[in-house]
Amino acid sequence: MAGDAQQLEFAVRADRRAVILFDGTPESRGTVLDNAASRLVFPAPSHGLHAEEVVVCIPEERDDALQILVSPFEINGRTEAAADRWRIYHGDEPDSHWFAAEPIGLRLGPMVVSGTDLDLSNPLAHDEPALCKRFNARPAELGRLAHAFHPRSTGSCVLVGIDPLGIDLRTRFEVVRVPFGERIGRSEPAADRIERLLEEHAAA
Repeated sequence: MAGDAQQLEFAVRADRRAVILFDGTPESRGTVLDNAASRLVFPAPSHGLHAEEVVVCIPEERDDALQILVSPFEINGRTEAAADRWRIYHGDEPDSHWFAAEPIGLRLGPMVVSGTDLDLSNPLAHDEPALCKRFNARPAELGRLAHAFHPRSTGSCVLVGIDPLGIDLRTRFEVVRVPFGERIGRSEPAADRIERLLEEHAAA
């Protein structure tokens, strides 16, 4: 179970695109993870407030997608830090309602785990703003790194998120995930890994 939970955590963190099924009705939305808790956060259409079943499919609705059955509750999109985090990742929101959604169960192919087996909080949250500011002084280098992991990405970009498994880069059109390749739970080793990634792809 521990191995499955680790793989599913990687899948949750790997992509911020999603199709969210509100009682089976699909809505394409970006998502973010609440740094303080194991919750997904996203704007929702008004009909989503009355849905009895909400399933988040990452990155989209298909047979091999990660499927997360969630227990959502409405939050204040004007005051919640997680909603501000969503705007940093995705820009203007398409809806006026917001959900924080706690995973109940996750399925990816044959792997099935309970939401209680997954910890999606971020031990790097306290240092994340300073690290983002530090590396965002080098937008062209970040852009080359994004291009190396997503060849359709071009130009400069910004670092918007850091967690134990990798970083998120916001390009002109999407968010590009760059994995660390291992779990890093402290800010100094995370900064060193980002520095090495930039150096490795300096000539990309």
